[in-house]
Amino acid sequence: MKHKLKSILSALLTLALCIALHPVTALAEPTPIPSAEWPEPPELTSEAAVVIEASTGSILYNKNAYEAYYPASTTKLMTSLLAIEQCPLSDVITCSKASVESIGWDSSRIGLVAGESIDMENALYAILLASANEVSFAVAEHIGGTVENFVSLMNERAKDLGCVNTNFINPHGLDHESHYSCPYDLALIARQAMEYTTFRRVSGSYNHKIPETNKNEARWISNTHPFIKKNVVYEGVFAGKTGSTSKAGNCLVTCAEQNGMTLICAVMKAPNSAAVQEDTKLLLDYAFHNFKPTPIAAAEASVKNAFPVLFEDEEALISDVSSPLSVSDTSLVLPGGISYEDLTRKVTLSPSVSFSAGENIIGEVKYYYGENFVGSANIIYHSNSDTIVVPTPTPVPTATPVPALSPDGTGNSTETSTGTGLSDTEQDNRPLIIGIIVGVVILAAGLYIVLVEIPYRKKKKAYREKYGRK
Repeated sequence: MKHKLKSILSALLTLALCIALHPVTALAEPTPIPSAEWPEPPELTSEAAVVIEASTGSILYNKNAYEAYYPASTTKLMTSLLAIEQCPLSDVITCSKASVESIGWDSSRIGLVAGESIDMENALYAILLASANEVSFAVAEHIGGTVENFVSLMNERAKDLGCVNTNFINPHGLDHESHYSCPYDLALIARQAMEYTTFRRVSGSYNHKIPETNKNEARWISNTHPFIKKNVVYEGVFAGKTGSTSKAGNCLVTCAEQNGMTLICAVMKAPNSAAVQEDTKLLLDYAFHNFKPTPIAAAEASVKNAFPVLFEDEEALISDVSSPLSVSDTSLVLPGGISYEDLTRKVTLSPSVSFSAGENIIGEVKYYYGENFVGSANIIYHSNSDTIVVPTPTPVPTATPVPALSPDGTGNSTETSTGTGLSDTEQDNRPLIIGIIVGVVILAAGLYIVLVEIPYRKKKKAYREKYGRK
C-alpha cells in the first residue's frame, strides 16, 4: 500500500510540475569555454559544407551550411528517398515521351526510350549510380502522376525533415533559378535515406547490371561517387551522391562509418572534382579524428542534476531507492578530451495527463559544449503503478478569437489584443488554474505526510522505545 501510494503521489507531483511549469526550460549556468577548445577545422576550397553525426544530428563542421546553392544531382537523394518510401521495388515504370524529350541528350542518362519499362529497383540503381535524369523524370511521373505533383511531394518531405533552405523545381537537379538547397538540408535528406537498407545497398554498389527490357538489351552502369568506386580510398564510406553542373560546381554527399560513429558530409560549390574529393576527405578525417560518441545514460544517473531548480534531490519526487526519473539510453558526440562534466544542459518538460506503468516520456534534455549542440535525450518518468489519469480543468470558452498571423508572420494583425497574447477571460482564469495546481501539490504532500510519513515515524519511535535504540 505504501509503495502504491508513493507511486501515485510521485506521478501527481510530476504532473503538477509539468503543468505548472509548461512550457519550461532550465539551462544550467554555462561556463565560458574558450573557442580554441573546439577542434580547429581544416581549410576548404569549396564554398559550403557541413558534417553531421547521424545518430544525434550534431553539427561537427559548418561552413555556409544554411546558404542556398544549386544542388545539381544531389537532388536525386530526395527523388530516391520518395521512391523507396512510396513504392514497392517491383513496381514497373514505363518511360514516357516527355521523360525522354525534356532531358538534354548531353546530360547524364542510361538511354531509356519512350515506352521502355523498368522496375523500381533497377530505376533506383540508375538514379543513384548513373545519375540518370530521364529515369528520375519517369519515376516522378510514376509516383506523382505528373512531375509537378511529385515536386510538391519533394518539398513537403523536405519540410517534414526540417530542411531550412530548400526548394525543388524538378526531380533530377538540372539548373533552375528557383531550384536550390543547402549543405545542411542535403545532410538531413541523406540521414533519412540511410535509414533504409535499400538505399544503403543501392547507393553503396560499385556497379550494377540492368537486365534486358522490352526496348533494350542488358546494360552495365557504374557508380559516379569517387569514394565508392574507389577513385578515392577511404575506409567506411557506404553511401552518397554526386552532383555537377556549370552553375552548381561540384557537389558531393558522403556517408561513412568508423568506430561506432556515422557521419554525413555534404560539400557544395567546389571548383572542380579534385577539390570536392579533397575537401570531403579532409572533413571526414577531421570529424573521425577529433570526436567520439559518449554514452550518457550512466553519467546522467538521475536527470534531477539537469534541472536543480525543479528538484533539489530525489526525495522531492518521493522515491524508495532511486529517482523515478532517468534519461534515454543514447550517446553524445564530444570533442576528444571533453567530458560529460564540461557540458551545459537545457531541459524542456512536456505536460502529461496520464502515466502508464513503465516508462513515460515527460520531456527532453539537450546538451551543449559551449554554444555547440552535441546531442539530446528523452526525460523518462518510471511508474510502478497502474495507469494513472488525472483530469485537467475544462477550459472556459471565450468569444475572443485568437489573433491571426499577419502576412509577414509577425502576428501584428488589425485586431487588438492584450500585451500577454491572452484574452481577458483567459487572464481572469489564470489565478484559478494556478490555485488548482498548487492545491494538487499541497494535497499530494499532505496525503503523503498523513498516510505515510506520520505512521512510519510512529512505528520507528515504537521500535526504538521497545529495543532501546536512539
